[in-house]
Amino acid sequence: MSKLQVLVATMRQSDMSIAEKMNIRCEAVIANQAGRNELTETVGEYGRVRMISTDTVGVGLNRNIALFASDSDIILFADDDVVYNDDMPQNVIDAFRENPKADVIIFSMDITRGGEVTEKRHLKRGRRRLWNSLRFGTYVIAARRSAVMRNNITFNQYFGGGCIYGAGEDSLFIKACFDTGLRVYSHEYVLGRCAKDVSSWFSGHNEKFFYDKGALMGYLFPRVSPLMTLYFSLRFKRSTDISPLKRIKLMNDGRKGGKKLIPFSGLK
Repeated sequence: MSKLQVLVATMRQSDMSIAEKMNIRCEAVIANQAGRNELTETVGEYGRVRMISTDTVGVGLNRNIALFASDSDIILFADDDVVYNDDMPQNVIDAFRENPKADVIIFSMDITRGGEVTEKRHLKRGRRRLWNSLRFGTYVIAARRSAVMRNNITFNQYFGGGCIYGAGEDSLFIKACFDTGLRVYSHEYVLGRCAKDVSSWFSGHNEKFFYDKGALMGYLFPRVSPLMTLYFSLRFKRSTDISPLKRIKLMNDGRKGGKKLIPFSGLK
């Protein structure tokens, strides 16, 4: 029988109670960026839970720590603001068992704000393509560990919370799956609820947002990034006071800076 592990990326945890808070009813690896280096392990009703606490920074590195420490057939990436349904482990395992062709499955999730469900990100079962997969966060992605490791797929350590660029490690991971030929599917099963009350990286559609978005576009679509720059500069026109020309300049600067890993430092 296949085994499932939840790979949690979290910060500043003082104990292992996060597993209970998230209602993780299977094995788990918890990567905890907490300014110290230690390994804690316990075996409970639902199997082994390990917490790897480090003094590292950056969500991509944190996810990689959990990934490299995992040893199960199926892995489910997680953020610490998710609470799973009781039957999640068996449903995730069943989804892969019923679809032996699937290397990666993107699951459904309910989004809460203020404790209330405000959005139901429910998907249909089927094969996904790159163009309709990049909008999903890591916390709904499960994969066969062997497929990920065989293709040397890891999380980019320059994008995401605590990194040079504010977000995008999830999109880059999904793109790497497609680039290496992994078969990606979606599934209607709802894993649980994810709270979206506070973001660790988003502080509005400000100058840094557009600069970082330009850097991400350069990594995702190096051949067509100028077109994507124009698209995104128009997409967010109603949510920012930054002029269209300045948005385009910021994204172009970010695209060029991303090639040299230059963080945003304001316009001259």
